[in-house]
Amino acid sequence: MSLENFVSHLLHLDASARPGSVSRRLSAAFAEVWQENNPTGRRTYRDLAAQPLAHVDSAQIEIMTRMEATGVREPVAARTAATTEAERASWAVTWPLVEELTAADTVLIGLPMYNFSVPSSFKAWFDRVAIPPLIVDHATSQGPLSGTRVVVVTARGGAYGPGTPRAGSDFQEPYLRAAFGMLGLADDLTFVHAELTKSEHVPRLAGFRQKAADSLAVALDTVAKAATAQPR
Repeated sequence: MSLENFVSHLLHLDASARPGSVSRRLSAAFAEVWQENNPTGRRTYRDLAAQPLAHVDSAQIEIMTRMEATGVREPVAARTAATTEAERASWAVTWPLVEELTAADTVLIGLPMYNFSVPSSFKAWFDRVAIPPLIVDHATSQGPLSGTRVVVVTARGGAYGPGTPRAGSDFQEPYLRAAFGMLGLADDLTFVHAELTKSEHVPRLAGFRQKAADSLAVALDTVAKAATAQPR
């Protein structure tokens, strides 16, 4: 496809269980600026908290095991990989997610930190899409998703940045870097963190409200700038 005919496609996921959450505010800010800069661009939106996906079941595991055993590497071949009624029912949940992901050139994820890591609603989505044909080839370190841009905007109740007492308890960003790397999505991966969000309603953290406001302001400025950038 020529550059003249290229239409940018944003896949926008939110995972916070709180409707007015900081992570939703940040992802919405990115999406707004992105749309302004890509007026003809396509945006696909999924609210993983409001419409949670079923977790991976034995039927999908059976499909993926069979693909690994037979060396299925082509996404097109995976489309018809289900062979039983149970497998077809499970694959009917998974395949639209795979198509949305492979169609996007930018993936935006609004992600709160829950208990030092990611919400199960996001994990359910990731476990569905992490199918063998999308995993990078060990010989080339490339895969169908290589070159896709990923922007993760997070909200954290505390402070987990370098030098903070809880820096070692951040299992969110390291997990995502490893998980996305498996799918070839770590080469153009940006994290934007808003921290100390719990200071607004937790009395013992009230003294950090200004730091929280400063962190949010920086995050909003960062996502606005990031939304104008193009995939590498």
